[in-house]
Amino acid sequence: MNNVPAYICLKQQERRIGNHALVPIRYDDRFLIMKWRNEQIYHLRQNRPLTEDDQQRYFDTVVNRLYDNPHPDQILFSYLEKGACIGYGGLVHIDWTDRHAEISFIMDTRLESDHFAEHWSRYLTMLRKVAFDDLGLHKIYTYAFDLRPHLYTMLEENGFLREATLREHCLFNGTYKDVVIHSLWNDTYEVVDYTDCTLAQHREILALRNQDGVRQWMVHPELIAEDAHLSFVKSLQGNKDRLYYAVYKNGELMGTYNLSNEGNGIWERGIIAAPATQGKGETERWERQLLTSLPQRGIKTLTAKVKHENLRSLRYHQKLGFVETHRDNDNIYFKKEL
Repeated sequence: MNNVPAYICLKQQERRIGNHALVPIRYDDRFLIMKWRNEQIYHLRQNRPLTEDDQQRYFDTVVNRLYDNPHPDQILFSYLEKGACIGYGGLVHIDWTDRHAEISFIMDTRLESDHFAEHWSRYLTMLRKVAFDDLGLHKIYTYAFDLRPHLYTMLEENGFLREATLREHCLFNGTYKDVVIHSLWNDTYEVVDYTDCTLAQHREILALRNQDGVRQWMVHPELIAEDAHLSFVKSLQGNKDRLYYAVYKNGELMGTYNLSNEGNGIWERGIIAAPATQGKGETERWERQLLTSLPQRGIKTLTAKVKHENLRSLRYHQKLGFVETHRDNDNIYFKKEL
């Protein structure tokens, strides 16, 4: 086995964030990995402790064949901190036809209790680049025994959606446990500033905004005429305190997003989701994409208000991490720190 292995299916062999890196799994890390797997066997699909012979055989007969395969069924990495291995994982059960893969990750057992969240989030960020930028996969997902709820929080903060729960799917210590599946899609959303939209796009945006099922939840539910809408768009030119966006996917309008500056890095956020896309997780995915870009504009905090009776929107805001601040007779008010 080469001292510096490389996967021929990857354009970029190493992914790095600060002092941490993902590199093709290293032969010298094999017994560390075995130790961690045996210590954490409770949450792995591993039915007995591994021996050194098991691990040696696995690296010699399985891992060594992955590097020169243009379509391996798994791609494994050593996760390094300042060059030292503190975890490992990768993409497993890769389906090259449907272009999806399961995420695998395990880290030094000593770091689990106090540092799991930071390493898990950093690892997901780097692995997502491998999956989507290098391999062009459509979807990555986790398949986890319902034993570690803290796992799900970081997945959802990194844009993963809880796609399914398989009830009583695995037997653990004599008790059946659920399996929870979280997924992330390689969606490409085009975010277009209102001032850059075509006339046809503005008519489409206005038609969405004027739908009865949309207006009923608005603070100002009156119908807007086309000339009034176009005049408003013209007023946005050069206005740094108002940001209005239309979000498209494959040419289809997903929704609109608007921000109003309240000062000190606080912006009020308004959102409209196209009714045809609701219930599919689309809105959450494209808003999370937008949220990652807002701090670059100096936006530190978002506020929002939702009518009491709009239960779908209330659940949505809570899921996205908005925190209730107060209520009045008409609305519930939220904020989210970015």
